[in-house]
Amino acid sequence: MPSEHLPSDGPEAGPQVERRSLLRLGALLAAGGTAALVPAPVAHAATRGQGSDTVTTTYKGRSPYGNDQWAYVAFDVPAGVQRISVTAAHDASAGILDLGIFGPTGFRGWSGGARTGFTLAASDATPGYVPGPVDPGRWSVILGPMVGSPGGMDWQVDVTLHQGAPLPRVPYDILPAAVAGRGPGWYRGDLHLHSRHSDGQRTVDEIVAAARQEGLHFIATSDHNTSSTGVTWSGNVPTDLLVINAEEVTTRHGHWLAVGLPQGEWVDWRYGPADQGVFEGHARRVHSLGGLTIAAHPLTPAPGSFWEFGLDRVDALEVWNGPWTLDDAANIAAWHVMLCLGKRVAAVGNSDAHSPADAVGRPHNVVRAAALSTPAVLDALRMGRSYAVESAAVTLDFTARAGAAVAGPGEELPLSFFDAVDVTLNVTGAPDSIATLYTEWGIMAATCIDGSGRGQLRWRGWGKASMFARAEVRRPEPASTTLDQLVAITNPVWFYSARLPPYDVERRVLFHTERRPDGSWSGMRPLPGAVGAASFAGVQSALAGMADGSVVVLGVAPDNGLWLTTARGSATLQPWQRVAGPDGSTGFTVREADVAAFPDGTCQIVATAMDGTAYHQLRRADGGLTGFRAMPGSPATSRWGATKVAITAMPDGSAQVLGYGTDGAMYHCVRGRTGTWTPWGRPAGYGGAPTFAGPALAITGMPDGSSQVLAIGIDGIVYHQLRRPDGSWTGFRAPRGVTTATMGASAIGITGTPDGSAQVVAVGLDGRIWHNARMPDGSWTPFGQIPGPNGRDPFPAGQVRITALRDGTTHVTAISAG
Repeated sequence: MPSEHLPSDGPEAGPQVERRSLLRLGALLAAGGTAALVPAPVAHAATRGQGSDTVTTTYKGRSPYGNDQWAYVAFDVPAGVQRISVTAAHDASAGILDLGIFGPTGFRGWSGGARTGFTLAASDATPGYVPGPVDPGRWSVILGPMVGSPGGMDWQVDVTLHQGAPLPRVPYDILPAAVAGRGPGWYRGDLHLHSRHSDGQRTVDEIVAAARQEGLHFIATSDHNTSSTGVTWSGNVPTDLLVINAEEVTTRHGHWLAVGLPQGEWVDWRYGPADQGVFEGHARRVHSLGGLTIAAHPLTPAPGSFWEFGLDRVDALEVWNGPWTLDDAANIAAWHVMLCLGKRVAAVGNSDAHSPADAVGRPHNVVRAAALSTPAVLDALRMGRSYAVESAAVTLDFTARAGAAVAGPGEELPLSFFDAVDVTLNVTGAPDSIATLYTEWGIMAATCIDGSGRGQLRWRGWGKASMFARAEVRRPEPASTTLDQLVAITNPVWFYSARLPPYDVERRVLFHTERRPDGSWSGMRPLPGAVGAASFAGVQSALAGMADGSVVVLGVAPDNGLWLTTARGSATLQPWQRVAGPDGSTGFTVREADVAAFPDGTCQIVATAMDGTAYHQLRRADGGLTGFRAMPGSPATSRWGATKVAITAMPDGSAQVLGYGTDGAMYHCVRGRTGTWTPWGRPAGYGGAPTFAGPALAITGMPDGSSQVLAIGIDGIVYHQLRRPDGSWTGFRAPRGVTTATMGASAIGITGTPDGSAQVVAVGLDGRIWHNARMPDGSWTPFGQIPGPNGRDPFPAGQVRITALRDGTTHVTAISAG
């Protein structure tokens, strides 16, 4: 293409910077207040070349400290000018100077901080700038100073006007809207790619070649703040690859991808969240043009890159941007919270490739579209009918079934409340990885994938007990800033409409009830919340009965923060306390937590962090916490990773810990009275299976030194077994259900009582809490329903826990499902 090789793309061009560094160059800058869009304060130097065909005017100025400001150098262009050339210089030690230009008819180009100069004419333009007639009238060079020096930043702009014979205007090719002959199917594509039209180092031809090499079917060229990429295709449009025109709208308050713009369309970036309705207006315009809006790398912790317009105001979130980092892990955590709130915002993964060292298509999206066309691909992405993978070697098949109905990512499975839901993930091309299934209740199942790269993960849920299910595949190998690497992530299969959800996280309240020694229930009551709230909103709970008759309660809030209080009945005895992380940080977040009480008045707490690390700490008798420490793994010098964890106190002062490891299998270990840990062992599964896997587990110690384990298998059925005092296991058996031979459940709890019985609670297939007991002789009482707040009607719940006191009472906490 003729515009790809011009003088200002050579020695004058700005220094090449690694793409992740570009995102963080602004980190030294404190965000300044929004500046008015006013002409720059300039001093005019003597104009050179007056009376000749080449006239140059120098403008000098100074911009103050700040990140969010724009300045405009206005100049008049007389008739007969055929080319404009601009060069800029600034004090690089003081900050960055972005560069662009507007003509009498509007936008004509932008290069940000990637170049120090450009030229444009009817026949050609520096990449990033739009070739076209040089109309007479008022033009303006736009400067975007990002000034980190308190003393400000000096800059200079030279504008050269070239007169001469008219130059021919070069037409551009129209990108086809579809690839011929490609009907419904799964298609692979990367939506975030940079060429030499912004701060990338590839030509569009080189991007196309790299996309073909990766096995992609579509790409979107999304250069920063410019429309020039779309109007410079000439004789090189591929016929085998769908090219979608796009722009990365790079504001000082977050970047977003406007994907599917008509060629030549441009989206402004000069606004912030305080400019009411401006972002929304641009998003509506993109939608009116048939396009898609995506928040790019939304949680990148750098001024200008961090997304400030609201994560629910876009069609999709770029949760995975280039090589896997801690930023991406934060993106996924934030996206998951949105899903739990019923917000159907799709997730995408893109390479954001800039330099030849950045692999195009790693990661990329695999989209189920009606055709290989721009409208069909964008519609599928908007609905979330896609998953993201690290490379073309990886393929997923993720489905949920209920009877004859089948749904995949981005689709809704029609369900009645009592339907069994079977979710299956088949993985190929992901050797030595771990597949994990999530609902809004956390991790429900996990399994290891061996060196063959092939594996299957299965889980059974019940009706509308969960809002959605989604899957991830990760490789337990360190990346640059994380302990693992993402291999693939799916959009969720939805189990009911998020527009009118039966319940949502914000309405999930922690309730408490007490079962008296005579078997009667006190009725469900919400526990008072933190900081004066009427109730505690949460997604998980755990509790432990103390010797003094109080109950220590843990609550996991919707943001996954871990909180602790002490209660007596339905009243809290002390304010909720946010439990700090292993480094003392108050922002510590967990997936699961459990607590066990000991006769000396102490407690032990276990928790799994968001990265899967399992932690343990003591709560002293005076209520002080010793701080979390990572639990030893195998070998003991390593950390233990788990998706679920439970703990119980034993009569001899030891603690037994049960967990599902990151491979999905159940493990058990003992912490002695002196603080030593035994190696982790794997109990056998049901019916002679080598391991047991499932979405939930619980453990309780008994007065005779045995312990009892309750778990839900991947088939959704409740299983129970006993660990004898000598360490041997009886093997898993399935207790009888309410009216059936087995008990299907989505949540469980178990506690031992002084008389040697074990009290069990379960959220059944009907979403209600049921209770029964295993007697000392091994027999089971029938299941009975736990009443709701009025003492009569059933109580719908999503999660449940139980503990016992010395006087024979039992206490139950439950997260409401409505």
